[in-house]
Amino acid sequence: MRSKIRLISLVVGALLMAHSGWAATTLKIATVAPEGSSWMQKMRAGAVEIKQRTEGRVVLKFYGGGVMGNEKSVFRKMRVGQLHGGAFTGGGLSKIVPDMMLYGLPLLTRSTAEMNYIRHQMDAQLIERLDKAGLVCFGFASGGFAKLMTQKPVASVEDLKGKKVWVPEGDTVSYEVMEGLGVAPVTLPLSDVLTGLQTGLVDVVATSPLGALAFQWYTRVGYITDMPLVYISGALVVDKRRFSRLTAGDQKVVHEILEAIYQDIDQQTDVDNQQALQTLLGQGLQLIKPADGEYERWNTVATKVIDAVAARGNFPDDLYQQAQQHLSVFRQQHAVVSE
Repeated sequence: MRSKIRLISLVVGALLMAHSGWAATTLKIATVAPEGSSWMQKMRAGAVEIKQRTEGRVVLKFYGGGVMGNEKSVFRKMRVGQLHGGAFTGGGLSKIVPDMMLYGLPLLTRSTAEMNYIRHQMDAQLIERLDKAGLVCFGFASGGFAKLMTQKPVASVEDLKGKKVWVPEGDTVSYEVMEGLGVAPVTLPLSDVLTGLQTGLVDVVATSPLGALAFQWYTRVGYITDMPLVYISGALVVDKRRFSRLTAGDQKVVHEILEAIYQDIDQQTDVDNQQALQTLLGQGLQLIKPADGEYERWNTVATKVIDAVAARGNFPDDLYQQAQQHLSVFRQQHAVVSE
């Protein structure tokens, strides 16, 4: 009799929890960010706060270190409901929404200040385009600028001849830029780069100091070419269908906490990259100054490739033109201030 009463109580309790909105909704989120990294620490702390503030109704479960596979695999698992979100690079997001290619276009800007100005004008528009594609985004975070990291000194394109240069999987623009420079690109997913360096499949990579440390790539290179090639950015996105199961109040809490974390990561990146660079130099890596005119040389090829890609309809040209207009305004203002 007692066991029957206990069973009835459990069933009634579960029904009351469900009808009162107390039933937990779990958001399973994957990333290639290593366990123990700053990103994972901040996200796990955010998950604890979200669970507390929603009284257990929203649970974020993170899978770090690439255990769920590369970005393509994570998207596939999101489509079938095995995962509900992921932290992606701009290049990874561009496979779903081509607009996300914008910030990662090679040599789009020359400095963090220029990119920050463009982002201030365009972040909201890109987040809206992700929303229309069924992805809830909590903001973008900078990873800094990718620079060539090599096993032998590289000051010019000629120094890359015969080298195997890594290009992120699916990054057709960077691939074509490398081909335009007469360099042999090798496509690999982010999760396979360290193995590629160890086995000799690639011997040149492009990443930020933070990336080199986080993924241990610095252990396989000795030189950094001091030229900003590609701006790295990332975003945490969640499937809109799953997110819509949360109450409006709980959605607001998740937005508030995750957006604050991404703003913090974004603002801290420049400082962290400077510290990471000093760490790399302390480990024996050497900074190489590019040859005179090398940036202009790369930029000329990159511009031609971007124009060709846009003309083929593989990238929204309107976004590129908007970015160029904002860049022009910034450079005019900067020139006036400099005078």
